[in-house]
Amino acid sequence: MKNIEIRTSNNVAIQYELANVGQRILASLLDFLIIFGYSLICSLVSIVFTFNLESSGDAIYWIMLFPVVTFYNLVSEIYFDGQTLGKKILKLRVIKVNGELPTVNDYFLRWTYRIVDIYISFGALAAIFIASSDKSQRLGDLSANTTIIKLEPETQYGIKDILKIGVKKDYEPTYLNVTLLSDEDMLLIKNTIDRVQRLPNKANKQFARELIDKTRELLGIDNRPKHGIKFLKTLLKDYIILTR
Repeated sequence: MKNIEIRTSNNVAIQYELANVGQRILASLLDFLIIFGYSLICSLVSIVFTFNLESSGDAIYWIMLFPVVTFYNLVSEIYFDGQTLGKKILKLRVIKVNGELPTVNDYFLRWTYRIVDIYISFGALAAIFIASSDKSQRLGDLSANTTIIKLEPETQYGIKDILKIGVKKDYEPTYLNVTLLSDEDMLLIKNTIDRVQRLPNKANKQFARELIDKTRELLGIDNRPKHGIKFLKTLLKDYIILTR
């Protein structure tokens, strides 16, 4: 799983998961199905013109279909801020790797490279570059300095996952007032532990430290724990014992 760290204008680091080859292919397939459905509508309209109006149905068909097939990706990404309908369904988005919003020129540049990346090579060239580059970029992305991210992390825990955490029957809780926290707080703690363990970069560690400080403040714990992640794990176990 590849990730990208982007700093906002306020110098805040935000961690995103990059869309992999399979997810980008699936988004393209969904877009293809949408265009295919539109082509069926175009066919019906052309049939109506042919039989009822005695006009050239073929001309109507291509007049309606060609602009959509050609400019669907470009117009969609401009109009929906980096998303086509397929990307919207899978919660993917085009962004600049430097954290800025892509401009119309950026969308246009990555769109022009679709001829090489996708059409001429049948998608093989795009797949190779996405899989091999650090930021999952095809040629169009490299030219426009863009990539595609996932708007939602792949790993999201629910309260059932919290309850699955094993706790010994004779376990003695350390922080009795952990009951002041909520199920939502526990989910945040669990997701934070997972992100730090999977990707121990500066941004995730800093967020964990801030979460620990905020939790200590809420629970009235004066001393800062030596092992932050161990402290968060202890809170999870204590919460399970005292609330379930």
